[in-house]
Formats: sequence, C-alpha cells, structure tokens
Amino acid sequence: MDIPLSSRQLNAGILRLTVPHVTPDNNNTQVMSLFNEHTALIGLPVLENNRPIGMINRHIFLSQMSRPFFHELYDQKSCIAFMDKSPLIVDADAGLEYLSERVIETGDKAVTEGFILTQQGQYIGIGLGIDLIRTVSDLQAKQHLQIMQSLDYARIIQESMLSRSRNTIEQTLEEWCLYWHPRDCVGGDIYAFQRSENGWLMVLADCTGHGVPGAFMTFIFSSALEKALTIARPDAPEHLLSLINQHIKQTLSQVHPSSDRSQSNDGCDAIALYVDTHHAQVSWASARMHAFMLGAHADNAIVLDSCRKGIGYTDTPVDYQWQRYQAPLQRGDTFLIVSDGATDQPGGPRDIMFGKKRIQSLLVQNRSLPMSALSDALLQALKSWQGQQASRDDMTWFGFRW
Repeated sequence: MDIPLSSRQLNAGILRLTVPHVTPDNNNTQVMSLFNEHTALIGLPVLENNRPIGMINRHIFLSQMSRPFFHELYDQKSCIAFMDKSPLIVDADAGLEYLSERVIETGDKAVTEGFILTQQGQYIGIGLGIDLIRTVSDLQAKQHLQIMQSLDYARIIQESMLSRSRNTIEQTLEEWCLYWHPRDCVGGDIYAFQRSENGWLMVLADCTGHGVPGAFMTFIFSSALEKALTIARPDAPEHLLSLINQHIKQTLSQVHPSSDRSQSNDGCDAIALYVDTHHAQVSWASARMHAFMLGAHADNAIVLDSCRKGIGYTDTPVDYQWQRYQAPLQRGDTFLIVSDGATDQPGGPRDIMFGKKRIQSLLVQNRSLPMSALSDALLQALKSWQGQQASRDDMTWFGFRW
C-alpha cells in the first residue's frame, strides 16, 4: 500500500530520540540502574563499537530479574544475557514508507519496544512506533483517501499488537471465546492476555472514542499496562489498575484537572481478571466494565462487582485505589466480559439499548453450548437487535469456562 507523497519525502530520522545505551561490557546491575533512572525508557540499545547489536526490553528484563536468585546469578554478568539479538534496525535516511512496511512486518514488537536508527551503520538513536503512526496519520489527514490509507496501516499495526495475546489464549485455554470488532477501521477497545507461573491474566479495556482517537488511546493504555506489569504482580489486578490510572493521567496531563495543561478528559473503562489455576480461584478489579458469571449450578447469571470510577479521567484521583474482588471456581463456571458497545447498542422495537439483562438471559439459555457457539449466539442476537441501526461503538467480548 502506498503512503502519500508528503510521507515519502520524509525519512525515518525525523523520529529520532536520544536515549541511554549500553555495551556488552556493562553488567545487569548497570542496566537495572538505567531503567530505574529513566522510568519512561522502554528499550535499551546495546552497542559494540557504536554499532547496534541488540535491544533490552524493559518489561522482559525486569520480569526476569525479579525471579528468585536471578540477581545473584546475573547481576555481574554481561547485559547481553537478556538482549533481543534481532531488533528492528533502520537507516535514518530510509523513507517513512519503507519504515512503515518494516514495522508492519515486525509486528507489535516494534510498536511497543521501538526500533534502532543508524547512519552509515553507526548508532544515532531510537524511534517509537506510536510516533511513526502519529506522523503518518497527521500527514494523511489532508485528504480522505490519505486518511483511509492511514487507517489501514493503523489497523494492521493494532491487530498485530493484539495477535500475540490471542495466540497465547489459544495455547492456554480450552473453552473460551473472543470477539473484537471496531466500529470503524480501528478502534478504542483493547485486550491483553498473559500467562504466569500459577495462572493467567486477562485485561480488557474500552478507551475513550473510536476510530483514530480511540486507537491512539489504546496505544497509551498498552504502554501503561506494560509499565504496570514491571511493578505489580499479575495476580494483583487492583494494583495494576491503579498504576495504569497514574500513567494515563501523567501522559495526558490530567493529574491536576484545574491545570491549563490539561486539555482532555480521556481515559477508559477496564477490567483486570486473574485466574489462579492452582487454587481454582478468580480475582478481579473492574473500572466500570461489564462482566458476568454463570455458576455451574446456578439458575441465573450475575453481574460481577465493579467500581464506579473510570481510569485516567480528570475526576478520578491519581491515587485512587480500586477494590479487589475474588471468588472460588467450580468446574463449569462461565464468565463473560463485554465492552459497552454491546450493552449500549440501540435497537429492537422501541429503539432502546440491548442492556445487561439480555446478556444474562442469553448466558442461561445457551449454557450447554461450547464457548465459541455461545459467542456466535450473542453476535446473532446483537445483529438481530441492531437491525438497520448503525453500530454505536466498538464491540469486544471475552469469555471462558472453567
């Protein structure tokens, strides 16, 4: 796909950021010190004779070093022990069209970690995937066709960010369903799934807006979640939401609502749900996200408890603490999380919202179906309810059966 001429006239060098770097002579204690000193640093380039040979991912490094005895084993060893040996390396004179193609080929790694910029093979700095997306989008905003091309690129990048989580779900769960459908080409719904030693974590968020503004918020949320996971354990969902809230408010200058710097009131509804597979227990923290549970022997589906404060918004305090809820799991328990694009979709004879009660009834009526078939039943019910109405918002849901 072609990028407009205005983009092709610019090169990758305009995205250059100056960040610290290390060499193979540096040990992991020094890497830890750099990450602690530069809290916004996502990737740390590794150079040899001023030529890049790898990148150290902040999240992976901190996760590894937090494991038992890893400090004793690796503190004094060379930093290349946790180095990604194949980061995306691009010459600063390369055009944005070429850079975009390489980022798409690389997938979410180049978006979340960034890429290394060189000049005649010598290191000069790094670039960030979100800066590339923003630059291309700004250049394409002058014409409708250019905007559509930008959306196509953004959709590919957004889908690549989500693909890793979907692949991990497929490898981890037996009975599950996942539906992600932006109202426009790109959207403001995002999910993330990761395994841990004793279970797995699912985070689902509905960010402010849809289309390009919503997609930008998902990139901010993804960065906030990645940073939170370097500080909080995945089995502490309430702590994760608090850290994400702090990051979003700081990023959007919404820490002090009365400040002239705060020109937005953006954020998200979200849920962080952790399943402890060893002890058959589920724990969650929810910021206005709709979630349901149908017990294996229950007659009715219940709505999971949730806090009424959203994440990142100006009326949410920067130090707000979400409540942790938990429940034991029994074989056959069914869970479903939905974004409000489903519950708030207008339709039906009286042109009213689909609502939570219809989802609760649908769970009971289809409790004997596999999760994939239950998801299909929900989709068909929503389409029938919607009729000729336009979609109100992005729609996402995730479900699993224990």
